[in-house]
This record gives sequence, C-alpha cells and structure tokens, in this order.
Amino acid sequence: MTSVRSIAVFCAALALAACKKDTPVESYNPPPPETTAKPKTEDQAIAEIKQNFQRVHFEFDSSSLTTESKAALSKNAELLQKFPSIRVEVQGHADERGTTEYNLALGEKRAQSIVKQLALLGVDGARLEIVSFGEEKPLQSGSDESAWAVNRRAEFRVFKNSDVPVDGTI
Repeated sequence: MTSVRSIAVFCAALALAACKKDTPVESYNPPPPETTAKPKTEDQAIAEIKQNFQRVHFEFDSSSLTTESKAALSKNAELLQKFPSIRVEVQGHADERGTTEYNLALGEKRAQSIVKQLALLGVDGARLEIVSFGEEKPLQSGSDESAWAVNRRAEFRVFKNSDVPVDGTI
C-alpha cells in the first residue's frame, strides 16, 4: 500500500511540476504618450496665430527685411505651416512722409517682401494676399522719429478658410 501511495504522491507531484511553467515575468511597459497633438479647431488655430504672430517693422524708405524681421517671419511661417487652412492678408504701411502715391507703392513693396520671405520659408503663396494702406492707418500719431518708426510696418489680418476675416489685425 505504501508503494501505491508513494506512486500516487509521485504522480501528483509530477503533474504539478508539469503545470508550472518557468516563463519569465515581463515588465509592464505602458504605451508611449500620444506624440501627435490633437488637431485644433479653426478658431483655436486663429487664437494661437493672433497671440503669437509678430508685426514687422522697416527702416526709413525701405522694403528690405532686417535680420530681426526675418526671425519674426520665420516664427510666423511656422504657425502658418502648422495651420494650413488659415489665410493671411499682409498689410503694408508707411509713415506720413512722402506723397500718398509714393507711400502706397512703398507699402505694397513692403507687403511683397514679406510674402516673398514667407514663400521662401515654405508658406503657400496662394494663402497670402497683399494690401497697401500707405500712410492711411498709422499706429501712432505724431511727426517725429519714434512715431514714424512705429508706423513703418507690415501687419497681418487672419482669415478663416471660408474667406471670413477675423476681427483685428496683428
């Protein structure tokens, strides 16, 4: 009987040993956090652009971009590439010196230099429009260098894809 009992215990031990697997315990690695941001709505995109877009200023009687202006436009281009449904009107401005016709032409040249630079930075030119206001919309009144310097600029008006302008210019 002892041998039958021993054989039964041996078989039970053997059966238990067969059930036990020596599988390694793998550490739990959670999935990486989502690396792509959720797409923003058009209104959220416009709010971000309005908050971060930078105005560009020019030297007297010039439509050439300065190093500072190119840096600002580089940031603006990044935002425009991030939100491809947004369109922008580039508005050229001049100070009060010069004739109305001359200042309108200078404002146009300033807006064109902005559009050219944005295109070089990868922004589709079809998303950019040019308008010149010349001296008609000064930011600062006055007839001194500090007022003139502020007024020699390009600003940006943001449009939704539906051609609806967003209030205000940047």
